Amino acid sequence: MTRETPSKLIFLCLSLLAYSSICTSHPSVSKKGAEIKGLFVFGSSLVDNGNNNFLQNSLAKADYLPYGVDFPLGPSGRFTNGKNVIDLLGDHLQLPSLIPAFADPNTMGSKIVHGVNFASGASGILDDTGFLAQTATQNTLEIAAKSFKIRNFEKVTLPELEAQLGHRSRVLLPNYLFVVGTGGNDYSFNYFLMKSSINVSLEAFTANLTSSLSQQIRSGLHAQIFFDNLLLFEDAKS
Repeated sequence: MTRETPSKLIFLCLSLLAYSSICTSHPSVSKKGAEIKGLFVFGSSLVDNGNNNFLQNSLAKADYLPYGVDFPLGPSGRFTNGKNVIDLLGDHLQLPSLIPAFADPNTMGSKIVHGVNFASGASGILDDTGFLAQTATQNTLEIAAKSFKIRNFEKVTLPELEAQLGHRSRVLLPNYLFVVGTGGNDYSFNYFLMKSSINVSLEAFTANLTSSLSQQIRSGLHAQIFFDNLLLFEDAKS
């Protein structure tokens, strides 16, 4: 692992109590222009750009008003009234278009060259968080790459990106930003909702989340790029 490549994994501090905080302190986030060509996004509802619209059995959807009341395209599956934090980050980086949702059948070809959003509302780091949040099927968790095991990214998107741009991943990926916004649902549904039936401290639960996410990312074939200059977040609940 080298520290010269500009790929970064930015953890968005999207906790239940302080979901607007973003850990974007690394200098790469403030650099505009050609260095960062796009975003690959993993997480839950606060970074979901519409994946759950295409999940038939998901109960966690935002494709109706008042969601999207201030968004140019109306309700889009974003769990916000206007642009979400991923859209704003893309604006800051001067990306030419919004990041498309992986589950959208139209997300292919030239549409993926500036990144893809794999986030899914109601998902989490722990495998059962989506079920506890009433995201009805295992398929919903798969959109989030089974709690951030980046299966869809590596097996579907990455080969197509290599074909589109004519380069191997080791050349392409250092020019993309990897964004993970997760954890709030794990606290909400796997800790606070279950607090009366579990005997674990908040500190121990947080340590388990951190360890689980780290292991899941390390299981990916391109873990070294995800971990390059990793920025960890301190959840506001702790």
